[in-house]
Amino acid sequence: MFLSSLYFVYFYGGTVPWALFIIATALPVVSFTYLAITYYSLKYFESCPDRTYIKGETLVYKCMFANDLRIPFIYLRIFIQTPGTVVSGKPDIKNESIVSGRNKKMEYRIKCGYRGRYDIGILRIEFRDFLNLFELRLRKSNFISIIVYPRIRVMDGSIREGMTPSDFRVALFNKSKGEESLLNLRDYAYGDSSRLIHWKLSARMQRLIITDKESTLDSRVVMAIDLRKSNFHPSQRIVHEDRLVEEIVSTAHYFLARSIPVDLVYYKQGLSVWHGASMQDFDRLYNLLAEIEFDSDTGIEKVLYSILGEENSNNTIFVFSTRLTKGLYETLTKIHASDKRIFVRYCAMDARDEEVYNYRRLLARQGIIIDMLEEENEDPDTYDDGKYIDENAG
Repeated sequence: MFLSSLYFVYFYGGTVPWALFIIATALPVVSFTYLAITYYSLKYFESCPDRTYIKGETLVYKCMFANDLRIPFIYLRIFIQTPGTVVSGKPDIKNESIVSGRNKKMEYRIKCGYRGRYDIGILRIEFRDFLNLFELRLRKSNFISIIVYPRIRVMDGSIREGMTPSDFRVALFNKSKGEESLLNLRDYAYGDSSRLIHWKLSARMQRLIITDKESTLDSRVVMAIDLRKSNFHPSQRIVHEDRLVEEIVSTAHYFLARSIPVDLVYYKQGLSVWHGASMQDFDRLYNLLAEIEFDSDTGIEKVLYSILGEENSNNTIFVFSTRLTKGLYETLTKIHASDKRIFVRYCAMDARDEEVYNYRRLLARQGIIIDMLEEENEDPDTYDDGKYIDENAG
């Protein structure tokens, strides 16, 4: 339009060509001015009643946009981030226009489908002028931070395979935080468990020596988590990671509720060990596992044998992993050969892989108790769409 009016003025002149030229020149300026007014006049408010949720609960997020001017706002393109869009990687986009003296309310009722910490709220707002020549973007630097905790599954008096707390107290004659208190030393008698033999003292005394511990409740269960990151899409990974974390939380809750101490071991930029002795420590573990991320470049097998091998007195080990790899298989085989009792829980992320199936079968043949956690059937509307309500500003 500008070039046409310029051509018209240059070769013909007159009132009409000049009028068209002035309109074509001034219109973009007016359009940008109008855009700037709406950009700096926009008022919005966000709210979320709670900051903590448990998986399966419903989150309510509300945002309101107000127009107190006497002119209507041009179309706004609003990008909103919710837990669902964080998982999918695609923000929810809404195109809205707010007439003068009114407001626009948007309400999201979202089912919290997966545990973790999420930043929710308005990601950005794009303003376009009515000629579609200019664009201004309002980016937010602060979000509403919420945390979704995993569910705790109630285990009916046993940890699969029919094992009761008394079974673990008999099997777990371990050191409590590296300290061991002996109540009695005696010679081996027929029927005594080989787990009670003090091998170093027996070698020194040239006969088998049995140790009676001060309390079997000082036994500890070791839970090792493999935080190796996967190449799957986040929307696929989170399903299996979430299922695995629920299993870890439930298993730890089972033992701590029965005063059986737990050591949680994982490798993430170095070895980390968490110690818990009772339900008083469970909240710390719960907070840790709610936000833990599977993003390590190194698998747990790098350090698993060095801390749980022959020299370690802990005889019962739970290993949690989203994958069964060759390195993990070889490490578990080596640890099992040192008379350790191993329970493996892994997710079905690569269950169709023939190599993984062979690892699972070979581990089971050795007597390692292995359990593949099945994917849950989530509701198709795990993350609900937003609901919108228009109300007068006054």
